[in-house]
Amino acid sequence: MEEALKYDSLPVIEKDYTFSELINPVFQKIDNQIKVWVTVKYLDETTKATQFSQYELTLEKETNWVSVE
Repeated sequence: MEEALKYDSLPVIEKDYTFSELINPVFQKIDNQIKVWVTVKYLDETTKATQFSQYELTLEKETNWVSVE
């Protein structure tokens, strides 16, 4: 599930950020969906600063897990 979250479901950020890691993802199954709360750590390639972004996603299984909200 975490691999799918990293590569298929996170929103695109229009910055020169490099993905570093998922921090404490929480998964909750609700009917045929999975609700995810996660913090993502990025490295800003321009400033070399660490950037943290928080996401709340609802995932649904199609061929792969996809964000539905």
